[in-house]
Amino acid sequence: MDRVQAQRFFQTHNHERIQRLLQLAPARHSLIIELLPFLFHLNAKLLPGYISDDTPAGLIDYRPTKSTLDQARQLERNFRYRQKALRRYPLRGLYLINPHGSLAYPDRPRFGLWLLYSNLLKENQRAQLQQKLEAIRHWAGENGIELDARLISEAELARGVLSNWDRDQFYSAGLVLAGSQPYWWLTSPEEDLDYAGTINRMQSQRMLNPVSLVDFGDVGSFDADTLFHQSCDLLTESLHYGDELLSLAYLRHCLTAPQQSALSPLIKQQLYQQQHESCRFDPHYLRLLRLQQQTDWSELQQHFYLNLPERLSKPVRQATLPWRRQFIEDLTREWRWDADKLKQLDQSLDDINHTETEFRNLGQFSAAMLSRLADFAREHRLDAGESLHKLKTLHRLRYAPAETQVSLLPPALRPEPGSERLYLNRFRDHHYWCLSRQPMDNPGAPGLFQHEHLLQVLAYAVGNRLLSRSNWLSVNDQHAKVTTAVVVELCQRLFRSELVDLELNFAGLSAAKDETLVAVSLFVNLESEVSDKLSQQGLQLSSRLNDPLNYSSYHQSLVNSIDGLVFTSHGLCHSFRFSGSQAVLDFLQHILAWQPDQYTNWQSWCPTPIFGQTISLRMDDLLNQLIAHYQRFPDSGRLLLTMADRLFSLQWQQQHISLLKQPLSQDLWQILASQQRQFEAVRLDRYLDRDGLFNSLLQYQSPQRISVFIYLEKNTIICYLLDEFANLVKQQFQHLTEATLVAHLQVFLSEIRQRNTIAQLRFYHLSRQQQQWRASPVAVTRQASSYLPVKVSMQSAALDAECTIICGQQWFEGRADDPALFARVQQLVLSLRGRQSHYPVYLNSLHFADDLYYPAAVYMQHKQRLEQLFNPA
Repeated sequence: MDRVQAQRFFQTHNHERIQRLLQLAPARHSLIIELLPFLFHLNAKLLPGYISDDTPAGLIDYRPTKSTLDQARQLERNFRYRQKALRRYPLRGLYLINPHGSLAYPDRPRFGLWLLYSNLLKENQRAQLQQKLEAIRHWAGENGIELDARLISEAELARGVLSNWDRDQFYSAGLVLAGSQPYWWLTSPEEDLDYAGTINRMQSQRMLNPVSLVDFGDVGSFDADTLFHQSCDLLTESLHYGDELLSLAYLRHCLTAPQQSALSPLIKQQLYQQQHESCRFDPHYLRLLRLQQQTDWSELQQHFYLNLPERLSKPVRQATLPWRRQFIEDLTREWRWDADKLKQLDQSLDDINHTETEFRNLGQFSAAMLSRLADFAREHRLDAGESLHKLKTLHRLRYAPAETQVSLLPPALRPEPGSERLYLNRFRDHHYWCLSRQPMDNPGAPGLFQHEHLLQVLAYAVGNRLLSRSNWLSVNDQHAKVTTAVVVELCQRLFRSELVDLELNFAGLSAAKDETLVAVSLFVNLESEVSDKLSQQGLQLSSRLNDPLNYSSYHQSLVNSIDGLVFTSHGLCHSFRFSGSQAVLDFLQHILAWQPDQYTNWQSWCPTPIFGQTISLRMDDLLNQLIAHYQRFPDSGRLLLTMADRLFSLQWQQQHISLLKQPLSQDLWQILASQQRQFEAVRLDRYLDRDGLFNSLLQYQSPQRISVFIYLEKNTIICYLLDEFANLVKQQFQHLTEATLVAHLQVFLSEIRQRNTIAQLRFYHLSRQQQQWRASPVAVTRQASSYLPVKVSMQSAALDAECTIICGQQWFEGRADDPALFARVQQLVLSLRGRQSHYPVYLNSLHFADDLYYPAAVYMQHKQRLEQLFNPA
């Protein structure tokens, strides 16, 4: 074959591949591909990519066809083309790299687009051309085609800007859309051994038009860095979509033998061996040829066949693409595949079990590929740690999910929803739920999926599109705990959840963003207990105040079990199940471990007769309270609630979560004034705080503030103090005006505020308006005290600690719990006042000599105790 014949073949082959690509592509994509050279040939305001009339335009040796002009008018009906000759053609060529080949059009079309321009362009012209290239790339992206656009000058091409990998991709999978053709088309396999010398001789002979030809360079061995990054990109693609076995096998071969891996030499070999069938030059088929000596050759053959849309076991009257079907028939005859094998392979496409097996095999192959890639990086001393870590993380999430993670295939591998009948069974002596396409007589029969939890089975079925709204589902629970109606309603709720379109969030994972909680689907009491008292007919909640978590008739929780799904920002779905008397508490701890934020959504459903809606609303409300409180105080907090008439404290501190059962001997006030030694924001469950007083006060909790609330109730002043550690204490005062009490507490607490280095001391007047509590700030004014100042210094906070009482100029010493000591102080005060009747003594100052830090609530509690000793009833 001489040069002219070789050039004519490649020109014909190039044209044929372009036409087949346009034939395979959807109409919109075909329009875009056909218009690409036309958009660079002129500046048309009405067409995509227009920047300005000064933008370099004009491709050498290009003339739009009538079809191209029709496509342009289809895009913009007012467009009119006026042909005119250009003195200069600044653009040398436009090239499309199509790694997908021409046997099938991909679901995710991604092409390389190279624009070669003349060295005569100025910098501002190059910038305009770059803008135009980017605008056209963006337009194609909006219509579903991803273009890796690249602007290349003749000088850059001569300097070797293209890597050997780029050149091989261009020669084996590239299309010349317009402009100069590569010199490589004209050389024979023998001449390629001295490619540079051959091109120099051809150029010196001047027998060819140098304007119509361009030298892209020779294909040598692939460099290590390029192979590593190509492998990383393809592994990521495979992990994302669950395919690319053949391409991965080819890159595995490249990593092992980079000097004997290029595909373009295979084209020349076949061409000069008189093989002219264009399908034989498809890049996927070339990869298969390159791997012919591999041990997994048979598996790769099957993969190649199954990724083509031709099903040879199914006869057709008229093939959609006769040239493709004929090529596949010829191949299978060469491979000696009989009709049974073809039928078996074709049927496997509709078998979810086969799909899962192939998916797991791909996972094993990917793991081996990852290991080989790590060895390759070490051998060539590449900086690969971060890239390999990301790939291993993606591989683990895709192929080795956690036990609680709902196992989902990539969307591309999930079967199309069907209408066939499905069977859901749980046998009497077997605790697993089994999903199958055929009726099952025993738990050992083959099925689609089985798991001990009903929700996990249905989530798997819905998420993988095995179960859709059009399926018939037969339910048989020999344990008699779950009805068909419950299963049907549960499925309907799963159809409306995030599960249907769930997929790994590769963008978030690649950016190493933390996994966060997005949504929670909660299902309460899916299984009814046979002896459950709740099933008794006519049983009703006796009062709207009764709490489903503390049902008054039996002092129990109406929640027997909680099943649920957690959807995360990484596109994962985790299931959970809690049962027993503490199911609600276990569930709340589980949700806290996910660190919910303001964007977390949730919904709950309970099928329990009579009580279902009440339980569901109660769980929604409880979750709302917990998440709202956690959002406000994510570092440290606690929620108090009762469960089966027992008080619990759910606490979190530096992401450590604990559950504390409160002693029966403690009442709520004792728990709230528990003398915490660090700030721990408190919230009470609404059912614990019927009138909303506690949570109204706790809205003001802060580690930088002491808050005092004054509430007047008849002749008694009730004082609530909320200290810097969220301890809440209550005290009552009589025979004092509000202004006097506020002034007195201002003096007493100001000293403590300074000692404990607290930023603020605030006073509020508390009132109740329309069933709601309102706190109004109180301006404190200095008042002349009519009481004798009394100061106490204690060695420690122990009740019997040694203490010193200073009253005016007099000092008294003794134990802090000795009534006789305080009686002497009372007598002194009465004598100084010249009165024999009772006169109250109020403590102005309290100090602990051990110099330990004591919260303000501790001072207030000791103040109240000491004043009771000063003023016995």
